[in-house]
Amino acid sequence: MRAYYYIAKMKLLVSLTYRFDVFASFGTNLLIIISNIYLWKVAYNGIDSVAGINETQMISYAIVSGLLSSVFSTSVEVTIQEKIASGDIVIDFFRPTNLIAQYFSEDVGIAVSSLLSKMVPLIAVTLFLFNLALPVNFITFVLFIVSAGLSFIILWMISAIIGLLCFWFIQLGDFGAIKDGIVFLLSGRFIPLWLFPKGLQRVLAFLPFQYVYQTPLSIYIEQTMSEETYKAIFIQFVWVIILSLLLFLTWKKAKNKVQIQGG
Repeated sequence: MRAYYYIAKMKLLVSLTYRFDVFASFGTNLLIIISNIYLWKVAYNGIDSVAGINETQMISYAIVSGLLSSVFSTSVEVTIQEKIASGDIVIDFFRPTNLIAQYFSEDVGIAVSSLLSKMVPLIAVTLFLFNLALPVNFITFVLFIVSAGLSFIILWMISAIIGLLCFWFIQLGDFGAIKDGIVFLLSGRFIPLWLFPKGLQRVLAFLPFQYVYQTPLSIYIEQTMSEETYKAIFIQFVWVIILSLLLFLTWKKAKNKVQIQGG
C-alpha cells in the first residue's frame, strides 16, 4: 500500500507543477459551469418545475456536475496506449507492483490534484457568484461524497477496460472518444436522465453510466428519497464488483497476449 500511496503522491505533485494547465483548466471548467447555469435558467423561464425539480435544484445540479467533471478525469487509457506503442509496458511488467493498481494510484493522484487546484476554487467562485445551494443536512453530504467516490471508481474501471483493448488493437482509435461521448450523454452529466423517455430510462437503469454522474447529483439535490438513495449507492457497489471482475478477466487475457507477442 505504501508504494501505491507514493505513486499517487508523486503524480499529485507533478500535476500541481504545471500551473498554466491548472489555470487554463480552471477557466475552461468555470466557463462550462456558467454556460450550463444560464442554459437552465432559460429553459426554466416561466416554468416552476420539471419532473418535480425546480430551477434552484437544477442550477445546483449543473454546478455540481461541473465540479465533479473537473475531478473525474482519467488518463489510464492514454497511459496504456502510450506504453504499448513505445514498448515500455514490458518494463512495467517487471515492476514489483500490480500495474492496474499502479495506474489507478496515478489517476487518484491526478484527481486529488484537480480537487485542490480546480474544484476547491470553483466551489468558492460558485458560492460567491451563484449562491450554490449546499446539502440541507450532514447525512446527505456524506452520502453524496460516498456516491461520488464510487462514481469515480466506476468511471475509472470503464476507462481501464477500454484502455486494455490496446493489447489487441495497439491504438485505441475512436474507442476512447466513443466512450467519452456515451458517458457524456447517458450518465446525466449534462442532461438529467429523468428528462429522458420512460422506456429509455428503464434501459439505462441496467447500464453503469447513470451511476457515474446521475446518482451523486440526484443525492446532492435530494431528488431521491432516503430509501432510493441507499438503493442507488448499493447498486453502485454492485457495479464496482461487476466491473472489477470484468477488468480482472480482461487484464488476465491481456497479459497472455503480451506473452504471445513476445514469443
